[in-house]
Amino acid sequence: MTELGPLMTGERAAFAQRCHERSISMSHLHLMTILEASGPLPMGRVAEMLGSGLPTATGLVTRMQERGLVERTHDTDDRRVVLVGLTPVGEADLRQIQIERARRMALALDHLSDVERTELLSSIRALRVAFARVNQEHGAY
Repeated sequence: MTELGPLMTGERAAFAQRCHERSISMSHLHLMTILEASGPLPMGRVAEMLGSGLPTATGLVTRMQERGLVERTHDTDDRRVVLVGLTPVGEADLRQIQIERARRMALALDHLSDVERTELLSSIRALRVAFARVNQEHGAY
C-alpha cells in the first residue's frame, strides 16, 4: 500500500497544477463539482457544503462570478433566496478539466501491456467491492 500514496500525491499535484494554469483554484473546483452534481444552490447551502461561513462562501462566489464561472439568480418561489449555479463557461471549463484528466489516464494506460491492463482492471474491481463493504460496515465519509 505504500506505493499508492506517492502515486496519488503526484497525480493530485499534477492535477492541481493544470487547474492553476486555467486559473481555477481547488476551492473553485470543489464548488464547481458540487454545483455540477446538485444544480443551483442557495448561498447558505453553498457555505454549508464548503464547510465555511457565509462570508467566506460569498467571497468565493463573488470571485468566481467575476471570472464568469458561476452566476447568482433569485429563487422564483422566494426572491429573498439567492441561488448559485454554474454558467455555461463554468460548465465548459469543468468539462475541459475532466477531459484532460481522462486523457492523462488514457496516456498512462497506453504504457501498460494488455496483461497489465487486465490485471489492473481486475484489481480495480476488487478494490471497488472492498470499498463497498467498508461503506456498508462503517458508513461512507
